[in-house]
Amino acid sequence: MARQPGMAGRTPDMEADASQTSQNDLSSAVEALTHATQALVSTANQLTQLAQGFASSVSGGGAGGGAGLGGAGPGSGFPAQAQVNSWEDDPFSEAVPTANPRNAVPIASDVPQNSNPRLQTTVVESRPGPGRFNPGTPNFRYWVAAEALTRGINFWGPLLPAGTTWSTSNPMRVTLVAGVDLNAFYARNRGLNFFHQVVNNQDLFSGESPDVACHELGHAILDAIRPRLFNVASTEAGAFHEAFGDMSAILCALQLPSLRGKVLAETQGKLNVNSRLSRLAEQLGWGIRQLSPTAVDRDCLRNAANRFVYRRPDTLPSSAPASLLSSEVHAFSRVFTGAFLDAFARMFRTTGQPNDANLLAVSRDMGQLLVDGVRTAPVTPAYFSQVAAAMVQADQARNGGRYRSALTGAFVERSILSVPAAMALANAPVPQPVALQPGPMAMGAGSQIVYTYDGTTDDEGYRLGFGETPELPLASTSLGGETISFHAAAENARFDVAPAAVTNVPQDVLSPEDAARHFIEDLFQQGRINVGTRSGAMADLSAEDPTRYTHVLVADGSGARVLKRDHFDCGFCQPRIGRSQPRCG
Repeated sequence: MARQPGMAGRTPDMEADASQTSQNDLSSAVEALTHATQALVSTANQLTQLAQGFASSVSGGGAGGGAGLGGAGPGSGFPAQAQVNSWEDDPFSEAVPTANPRNAVPIASDVPQNSNPRLQTTVVESRPGPGRFNPGTPNFRYWVAAEALTRGINFWGPLLPAGTTWSTSNPMRVTLVAGVDLNAFYARNRGLNFFHQVVNNQDLFSGESPDVACHELGHAILDAIRPRLFNVASTEAGAFHEAFGDMSAILCALQLPSLRGKVLAETQGKLNVNSRLSRLAEQLGWGIRQLSPTAVDRDCLRNAANRFVYRRPDTLPSSAPASLLSSEVHAFSRVFTGAFLDAFARMFRTTGQPNDANLLAVSRDMGQLLVDGVRTAPVTPAYFSQVAAAMVQADQARNGGRYRSALTGAFVERSILSVPAAMALANAPVPQPVALQPGPMAMGAGSQIVYTYDGTTDDEGYRLGFGETPELPLASTSLGGETISFHAAAENARFDVAPAAVTNVPQDVLSPEDAARHFIEDLFQQGRINVGTRSGAMADLSAEDPTRYTHVLVADGSGARVLKRDHFDCGFCQPRIGRSQPRCG
């Protein structure tokens, strides 16, 4: 990622010094051998696929809508030792990025099994029997998504309060090929949706990328933990949702031993460098880049190893090339994601030994701190700062402050926390453990202990399913004579913290009303709001391409127009089919 003009920070990693050049030459040779090996593996897989075809028809076929993403278990008809092919993180992952990557070699994985009854999934496409199928086939597409989503649920599930359930249906609906697009999205009323599109004679399926799958899963997990974030009119809340998706992709990838080994070898234990861990959704990013070169990062969709620092969203443009920061939520999310990767790298260094066991343990520790942070951080316009403070205090409660320096250092360097704010946290309240009340709502996988600040577990939105989720209070604003109601980021701040001051830019925290007005204006500028059938000036702002809509204005019982979110998607400034100009989607 190019360095931003006028922005503090280091130049991008992987500078071409002599030692790195030697390492790159070796990596390139290994890459060439890998691609040669792939042809042999493909041939072997074809033979395996023929053998599995019969098993698919007699033991695993049928409508996917009636089958979850499970595998070898009682009554499944699948042998316990069965394996499937999958990608580790993305089809185009490379140790050294190239302009025109080729698919990596699939790895063999055990048939995925999800034992969390309140976080189940179901695919609408037919469910094949397990087998080591070739990339590009529907059977491979099913199992690579099944493996990634199940691995993600099995990672997040134990970190959540017991009884956590989807804010969408349970089982959550998964559509692997929902249409033609370079995109994927999570919606409460439609679950996870993935797409495909032919670019330069390559048919790209977003659901085949574990990075993309675990990003969208991250939206669903965060919506389960903190459902009030879904509809709030706030740039920082929306951007944090996108950051959580990217952080989910990184942490879920690290649950694979093979990937941990490759990451440790590539980064030499310094995790916040440009690597296959930091580069998210390389294939989807490649596809978008062929049609709109400046819409995404030069080597992926978004790179967590970036140098973006916090700016108040209303001081930024509503859109910009990927090399610059804007208030568009996917672009702005990179500030928190970058701080996360920096903090994660520092946490890992505190373990002393850059080995596999420590990397796995720190990934779980970071996941737990993220869960604690979003559960206890109030939804305010300066949401990044509240989550950062809540994570620091959660570490104090759970780990005795083991990672305090790592967390505060990263958040201060990214200007998410000011120096005085970080120092003041030494005297801030610390959450205390509380046992969940026994009962059917507390059953299932997850922790029976939660950390709270008031000695109760009064916010139980995480236990409420589709149609029952709580909302933040409504407020209203006027735009050009039109009154729009919205869910305001108006919870009381728990921590007396704020982002760092920036020269010549006032850093007073926005009011919930001003934050919402800026967010809504951005959505109109980006063509993201479906105004419905209403005529007049507001209708003139509607996008001609309805696939751009992430929000809708709906009429409540009193006739007021209320802003509601339809979905979260995975990319920004993606090109519209048949056009050279990017569309934000």
